Amino acid sequence: MKITFTDGNEIEVLESETLYEAFKRQEVYITASCGGKGTCGKCRVRVIEGDHRCISFGKLTAGERDSGIVLACQTVAAGDLVVEIPVESRLTVGDRIAVSRSRDLFELLMAYGKGISPLVARRLVELPPPTIDDNISDLERLKRELLSGGIELRYPRRFVSRMADELREHHWRVGLCYQPDSGKALFLEPPDADAARYGIAVDIGTTTVVLYLVDTSDGRVVDVGSTYNSQMRYGDDVITRIVHATEGGGLNELRKAVVSDINDLLGPLLKRHSIGAAEVESAVVSGNTTMTHLFWGFNPAYIREEPYIPTVNSFPLWSASETGVRINRDAPVYTLPCVASYVGGDIVSGVLVTGMHRNPEISLFMDIGTNGEIVIGNSEWLMTAACSAGPCFEGSGIKHGMRATEGAIEAIRIDRETLEPELKTIGDAGPLGICGSGMIDAIPEMFLSGILDQRGKFVKDSGSKRIRDGEDGAEFVLYRDGAGREIVLTEVDVENIIRAKAAIYAGVSLLLKEIGFTLEMIEKVYIAGGFGNYLDVEKAVILGMLPDIPKERFHFMGNTSVAGAYLCLLSGEMRREAEEVASKMTYVELSVKGSFMDEFMSAMFLPHTDIEQFPTVKSLLPAVRG
Repeated sequence: MKITFTDGNEIEVLESETLYEAFKRQEVYITASCGGKGTCGKCRVRVIEGDHRCISFGKLTAGERDSGIVLACQTVAAGDLVVEIPVESRLTVGDRIAVSRSRDLFELLMAYGKGISPLVARRLVELPPPTIDDNISDLERLKRELLSGGIELRYPRRFVSRMADELREHHWRVGLCYQPDSGKALFLEPPDADAARYGIAVDIGTTTVVLYLVDTSDGRVVDVGSTYNSQMRYGDDVITRIVHATEGGGLNELRKAVVSDINDLLGPLLKRHSIGAAEVESAVVSGNTTMTHLFWGFNPAYIREEPYIPTVNSFPLWSASETGVRINRDAPVYTLPCVASYVGGDIVSGVLVTGMHRNPEISLFMDIGTNGEIVIGNSEWLMTAACSAGPCFEGSGIKHGMRATEGAIEAIRIDRETLEPELKTIGDAGPLGICGSGMIDAIPEMFLSGILDQRGKFVKDSGSKRIRDGEDGAEFVLYRDGAGREIVLTEVDVENIIRAKAAIYAGVSLLLKEIGFTLEMIEKVYIAGGFGNYLDVEKAVILGMLPDIPKERFHFMGNTSVAGAYLCLLSGEMRREAEEVASKMTYVELSVKGSFMDEFMSAMFLPHTDIEQFPTVKSLLPAVRG
């Protein structure tokens, strides 16, 4: 049997195989937040022609079912099918991200006084040829020369196996490439080898993979690539992927998925700039603890089981040949150190880039995503925690939620008199759904307009004609087109978003109380991640996700994970500093803190049960005063 898509492409489908399983097996990318368990309702496709059997319709409406919409993970083909994948169900692969901060990062490195000291160093070595009188072995001859210059190295078998021929081929004058951090000889090269040297800095995010191709001789970012993390086929969040890796036996699948993503990004960049794969001789990887474990193929099972212990926090320098990444097989791969099961190298990167560990003022670092990580501290101490915000800001668990791609509603304003919404979409395209920044706009706007109460419940006598009862309870119609297609926010959606923001705010509150500090003592707030680029601080404060402190204290940092990887690719001092930052962090496991639930429940209101913590919001709500 086969599936023919409306763009003309075809794939095979096996008997008793769901459409989702067929897509996954043949690398057709589709949103599936729950990993194909039938609970998220995101893998909607339209069967245009052909016999099929639906195991379940999930929460599809009668209108959707009548129009041929099915859930791919709950549908089995009974013959050849013609299928359309709607835009909102697709995962776009291969989108590129512009690098606007790479020169800033290089200047930051120079400002720190670190200079360039990449993972691979070179030394021109000229040896006296052997004679009857000077007849020591080739390796001893090389060692003797290096020791005279104060260099002592380890020599892997692979290096030694090629050494004799290469020394003679180049007439005993060679370039020795070695790894100074580990004291390991890597390879020999011609003495006049091209001076251009390349490395890659990789951010393995839960949602996206970003890669910088860097000239390590001068720090220049040659090119950048980004794509969705293909592991999303197995679930949106780290817990779903851990379950798939362990209970589902899919560890190798997950590893191959992300390695393929890296290779698929790197290949075109190398071709575009006429660079050979062997010329890429170093790599740095940054990611959360689960992502780095999956990249290296380590069992992540114990990350999610109390007492929540990862296999590795500080990673040895291993070679690229052990990863499957298509660069020089002897290239050393440095992995940013992790702190704990849910605070990984991406957060260490973030602290490194902000420099908060160098400064005396009290700073707060927040990486807002599926797993909201928080760091508070200064040059003397750092305390960190992770709070499971869930993937709702990425669109999962929200009826019409989607990622921040073209057509996503990213900003909303509600007229205070008519209670009608004004929408702005990414790319000014027709609305397809709502992304995280749109949600953070929508709920405060509905709250300030009297459409929502402090508990996040719709006020049915607010005067809005857009509130109605839907299949999932009360809902607010954000958009309706001429064909009757609608985008709504349900009360369940609102509850999910409030739950996520409450987890983040509770984490901040609890960490502050652990050290006896107050919000007023925070002098800078660094917000990391692409999500932060679209965040309206004022709306996030009204929502109760960010602390109510002066707006000028907030600083948006972009992707600090790949930025930290870039710094570590170029500087041995920054790599050592990263290790120091990780060892300096005190991790607080919120799940075992009884007071966390108290903080969480207090934050499950708009903006909070204690309105005094949000004086700016209080001034906007006269009815709340007193």
